[in-house]
Amino acid sequence: MSGQTDQMTLFRPLILLCTCIIFGFYAGADIRDVRVIGDGAPTRITVWSDISHDAQAFLAESGGERSLVLPLQGETQSRAGNGMGGVASWALSGGRLSFLLDRPLVVSRVLSLPPTGKETAWRIIIDLETVSPARFASIAKRDMQRLARAESDARKASITLASAEVAPTEPLSPRNRKGHGQYVIVVDAGHGGKDPGTQSAKGLLEREVTLKAALYLKELLDKDPRYTVRLTRDDDRFIELEDRVTLARKWGADLFISLHADAAGSPDVSGASVYTISERGERRIDKEASKNDWKIPIETSGSKVVGSILEDLVKRETKSHSAAFAEDLLPELKAAGPVLRSTHRNAGFYVLLAPDVPAVLLEMGFLTNAADAKRLQSSSGREKSMQAVKRGIDKFFDRQEVLVASD
Repeated sequence: MSGQTDQMTLFRPLILLCTCIIFGFYAGADIRDVRVIGDGAPTRITVWSDISHDAQAFLAESGGERSLVLPLQGETQSRAGNGMGGVASWALSGGRLSFLLDRPLVVSRVLSLPPTGKETAWRIIIDLETVSPARFASIAKRDMQRLARAESDARKASITLASAEVAPTEPLSPRNRKGHGQYVIVVDAGHGGKDPGTQSAKGLLEREVTLKAALYLKELLDKDPRYTVRLTRDDDRFIELEDRVTLARKWGADLFISLHADAAGSPDVSGASVYTISERGERRIDKEASKNDWKIPIETSGSKVVGSILEDLVKRETKSHSAAFAEDLLPELKAAGPVLRSTHRNAGFYVLLAPDVPAVLLEMGFLTNAADAKRLQSSSGREKSMQAVKRGIDKFFDRQEVLVASD
């Protein structure tokens, strides 16, 4: 019961924010800027907005023209611009941001990032890569159906919310932002016990590497009075994946970090990488949440429709915070050691499925690479890596405090 209370405390401010966003949809908010860079392998679209948007991008094909469509909340000022790298042009009109493509491209990643530092706008980042015409046509056929459903649901939600009453949520007194244990960090040492994970050529086991790293990261975080640190395991035992997520939610986690070490077919592959939830993984959240009773603690006047919309907003906010933390972590990892070229990746790993806990999975390096294995086995290498994680955590929560203070 205490865990549920903690989560309600954690999400009441978020629910208030989500409620404001819902009714803010009808007033509309303008897009500040749209930029396209790249050469098609890859191409990146960046959109700057006054508010957070649900970052969903859909491919479409009609009359011989290929396009990418980004639905937006509310009405926006119409405008247009030129593109590059496979994007011929873009146009903003009637709640849609459309990109005309001059070659078959697919979406490899979509991120929604909150304001940070001197960046005062929300950003949507869409990465595109070139594919065959047949592959594009197959995805576009599916996406056009998904886009129609999404826009239909948005219209229905607008009508329902216009007449629904959201029960007021009791404002909370601000927490002492420098007080002890303000943020709960759950550190998950991957694998363990009967599940050894991968191993190096010299027999170094992933379960050993992750446990030592988790224990050292806890030691680092325990020295900072802002954090309360929980470990899903502190010895060589096996914990079921769903139990790791359940524990994080029970403890009211503000951030969940799962530590792992990777493996590759080639011994030359090395470097750290960070994973956040993929689109395919998102489609599993509701099923697993129902199966494991991962209920999002929200308060409404009893309207199931409003409750459903608020739950969706919480999940979107969780995804956004996960991506924001990953982006805060990347430069720290790069400063501490080798990283993969595509450092921020997306996957449907089970430990990323919590609907209301920002989560990342960190692959600290490759045990199949001799240099990485040596680095991860050594005290100095492990400490350098986890110190980078601590700096990333600090940066993430420092920014959250600035945003809350500015509000």
